[in-house]
Parts: sequence; C-alpha cells; structure tokens
Amino acid sequence: MQRWLAWGLKVAVSCLLGLGVLFAQEITSFEIMDNAAMGLTVTPFEKWGMAIGDFDRNGYPDIFCLRWKAPGYSRIFSNQSGKFTDVTGDSPLEALEAKETGTRTTLWVDYDNDGDQDLSISGEKGIYLLRNENNLFTDVSASVGFVGKIPPGFITSWVYTIGGWADYDLDGDLDCVVAQENNKDLYLFRNDNGHFTDVAAQAGLTATVLANSSSLSWTDFDLDGDPDLYAGLYFFRNDHGVFTNVTEALGFAGLSDVSQREMFDYDNDGDLDFFKAVGSATTAGTNEVWENRDGVFINVSADVGLTVSRDRYRSMTIGDFDNDGDKDIFLQLNIDPSLDYLLVNDELESGARAFENVAEFAGISKTGDRKGSAFLDYDMDGFLDIYLPSAEHNHILYHNLADNGANWIGFMLQGVVSNRDAVGSLVTVYTGAKKQICYTVCGNGFVRQDNPYVHFGLGLNTSVDSVVIRWPLGLRQVIANPAVNQYHKIIEPETSEVADPRAVSRMPQTCRLEQNYPNPFNPGTRMVYHLTRSVPVQIEICDAAGRRLITLVNEVRPAGRHELRWDGRDAQGRKRATGVYFYRLTTPDEVQTRKMILMQ
Repeated sequence: MQRWLAWGLKVAVSCLLGLGVLFAQEITSFEIMDNAAMGLTVTPFEKWGMAIGDFDRNGYPDIFCLRWKAPGYSRIFSNQSGKFTDVTGDSPLEALEAKETGTRTTLWVDYDNDGDQDLSISGEKGIYLLRNENNLFTDVSASVGFVGKIPPGFITSWVYTIGGWADYDLDGDLDCVVAQENNKDLYLFRNDNGHFTDVAAQAGLTATVLANSSSLSWTDFDLDGDPDLYAGLYFFRNDHGVFTNVTEALGFAGLSDVSQREMFDYDNDGDLDFFKAVGSATTAGTNEVWENRDGVFINVSADVGLTVSRDRYRSMTIGDFDNDGDKDIFLQLNIDPSLDYLLVNDELESGARAFENVAEFAGISKTGDRKGSAFLDYDMDGFLDIYLPSAEHNHILYHNLADNGANWIGFMLQGVVSNRDAVGSLVTVYTGAKKQICYTVCGNGFVRQDNPYVHFGLGLNTSVDSVVIRWPLGLRQVIANPAVNQYHKIIEPETSEVADPRAVSRMPQTCRLEQNYPNPFNPGTRMVYHLTRSVPVQIEICDAAGRRLITLVNEVRPAGRHELRWDGRDAQGRKRATGVYFYRLTTPDEVQTRKMILMQ
C-alpha cells in the first residue's frame, strides 16, 4: 500500500510539473493509520480541538483530545514509542467536566518548573490548572490563585479562553493570558513561583480591543527577546511588561476577516511573517501572506501564488512536512465535503516563493466534522505526521511515509535558568547559505497546541554548520556541526545569577549584519556590519545553491561599524547572472546570513 501511495504521488507531482509548478525536491506522502491498532480508542463526545505535549517527558508526543459539549469528557493519550494508551483515569477530568457545560481550550505547560507538564483548561464556567505529579493530575486551581470571576452586570454567559503561556516579565516562569466573554478586560496571570496574580491592569490589558478574543497568542514578532501578544486583527508589543497597540505601525491597518493565523518565517530571511485564513465561504476577505520587511508587514499573497478558496477553516498548523527546509501550511476545514489543504512552500529557481495545494496528491483524504489539527512526529522518525480530532472517525492520524530521502534535525529544549519548557526560545539553524528560525510558543491559537519539539527540514543537505539558541532569558548557545537525522536534547547552560533578565536578553551580539542597499541592485551594492568587539570575521557571497562565489573579508576586524561593497562578480572576476544571492558573516560566536537580488 505504501509503495502504491508513493508511486501515485510521483505521478501526481509529474502532473503538477506539467502545469508549470516546480518543486525543489519530491514531496512526501501520507497513509491513514488504524485507530485501534494505534491505541486511539473511541472518544464518544463532540470534539473541539486538541493539545500536543510530552507530559511524561519520555521523548514521544502525547495527545489531549478535547470534549466540547456535554455529555462525555476529554481524553489523554500517552504515547509510548509510537503507540497510544488512554490514561485519562489518572486525572480528575471526568468529574471536572461533569460540572462544565462546555470545554473550550487546553494547553500542556510546566507552570511550576518541576520537569513535567501540567494541564491548563478553560470552560464555559471556569478555568482550571491540573498539576502533574508523577503522571497523576490534581486540580490545584484555587490553591494557586488560578481563578476567574463572573463579570459584572446581568449576563448569562462568561466563557473563558486560554490564549497561551509565556514569560512576559522574563523572571523565569510562565505566565498566562486569558480572555472571557462579556468581559472588557483580559486576565494576565503573573506566575510567582507557582502562585498567580492577575496583573492585567498594570500591563495595560484592560479595556483593549483584545477583549473577548478567542484566538489570543504569544509570539515575539519583533524578535527583541520579550513575548508580544496578538489576536485576530490586533498586535500588542511588550515594552518592559507593558503592552502597546502597534497594529498600524506594523502595517496591519488594512487587515480584515481573520479566522486562523500564524506567525512563522515563510521565506527564511530570519524574521517572522504572517499568514491568515478567512472563516467563511461567503466572506469578502481573502487568505493572505504578509511578509515582514524590516518590521513592517506587506501583503504578498499575489506574489506567492496563494489562491486558496474561501471556506470555513477551523484550524491550521505550520511545519516542514517534506523536510525541504521551508515551512508548509496545513489548513483544516470544518463540516465540509471538501478535502483539507496541504500547502507546500517552495522556493523557485528565480528566488520567488510559491504555495501549492498538494493535499489530494499527498494522501489527505478524510472529510467530515473535524475541529483542530496539529503537525507532530508521533513516531519520532523526523518526518512530521498530522493529527485531527473527528466526529465520524474519532481520530484521524496521517502517518508521513518519509519517502523522499530528505534530511532533518530536531531539538528537545529544557530550560534551567529560563522556564523549564523553554517557551520563548529562538532557535536558528545555518546550513550553507540557508538560515532557518523557530520561535517556541505554548499555544498556537484557536483550539490547538502543536508539535512540542523544534524541527527543521534540511532537504538534501547532509550536514549543519551551526545552531544558535537564544534561550528565553537571553543566554546564547552555539552548537557547531550537530549530527543530522536525530533529535538532540539540549539543556540550557546554567549561570550563577541573573540579576536583570531584561538586561541579559538584550546583551549585544558579537555582530549585527544589516540588509544590503540597494536591493535589488545593479551593478553593485553596499553591505554594513557592526562588531561589539575585535574578532576574526569572514564575509562570503554564495549563490542560491549555497556555493561560495567569493570571500570579501577574512581577517580580524576591530569593534565598530564596517562597510564594504560587492560588484556582482565572483572570485574569478566574472559577472554573475540575475538571481538570488546570499551574503554570510561568520565570527567565532555566530553566523548571520541575508538575501539579496542581482538584476542585470
């Protein structure tokens, strides 16, 4: 069966090639796993998303399948070497959800930094925190101050939604933001050694446009080291623990009709871009990609060929399913006879980006009532699988057949000075001229929590030059030449004291490489870089395949600002053709790469 799926996929890709869609490498295909054989037992309740975590820290991702409306109760599936076991009986979920008419969100989080993941849950009547003690769960909500309240006035509904967890104040433990229906204020539960205080007023999160949102998320959209907030149409920057609405300053004033959304580096230029999908087939809005250009976002949907139809999208997930080094998009529909979308992200020879729906060709075949989707590597083979809760099928688990020969690398991060889950880490992988980043979060938006491990596809590259980890409290760790095709468990280096976490998170780097100007250019361009101290520096120009064309600098340079030019010629003095090129700055501590375009 697997052989026929792979053969069919190659035929389908050949058809796409005939239509002018070019892929840098073959994509992978999926098979549907048998739920009973996998241990994913019947879940007789209405589904409302899922959360993926590793609550027992055994190195395999576990699944929380969330019940929406009564009757029934949610299920916890423990993953043991790729097979699942229902362990819900070790939790108070059945009794807890018997009091709740509806459960809304759940997230795995190590709130007490004791090394195992706990459960945070929101419902129509309350919010709950279940502490994990040796894989047995106890409700500690009231004792730790993780409690909401009924808003004032005559209301009949006060539904809670947990937006996510992040260390917003950079003190080493995870805090939680919660929205509530009919409440003009958010909750911001500051975590002080496992006890919570609502500090939304001090943080500027009362009476804002974020109120009542069901899709709050944390991310660091400016990559300055502290987590910011966004929800739907609005973006709030974290300035030393106080939040400011910067939606217009980011270029999002014209943003509209956002249902599902995610921030990720779609073009591998080292910053976070934005993707959003609409929530209705009849809406006037469109599905869009917004590219981050020096901190201002530009709608580039037409440039990347995004032609996804308007529909009722109920979830999405981001990951490099074909391991080619570019993040792809899975878009999940709701009650619809149409197939879900699997948008492969490919960089063309011209340097342009294109998204193409390959769901049908890749083996995505189930329809029906489904809410929630996640990329996860359930068998830890380095190729991302897909999980969806389903009304008709209980579970849909697509196994990635890993049939394209691509390489990969993964990381399991453990904080020591920072929070134990290492939420808020920025991981950068350098392979030749290519640079990929991943910012770790706890909570990915509406009814989902994705893959708990950091994963990068490498394409046909057989080695990684270096990995740079910026831990949540700002410590930088460089790992040279890590082995590929395996997951690495990385523990944060300890320090004796962190007197001011914000000062640590903003420690100057050894170097800073600016974007070249002009760009695109002809015949030459200027490059500027800054050094915080005297260090050996190498600056190289590479082509789109990562081949070095010329070395412009290879010597010790003093601290300060430095400028150089490239005339578009290689080491032999030959003029280079029109295309995408990369310039790479290397010091003993780090590597920085930027993209430029030569127009002849």
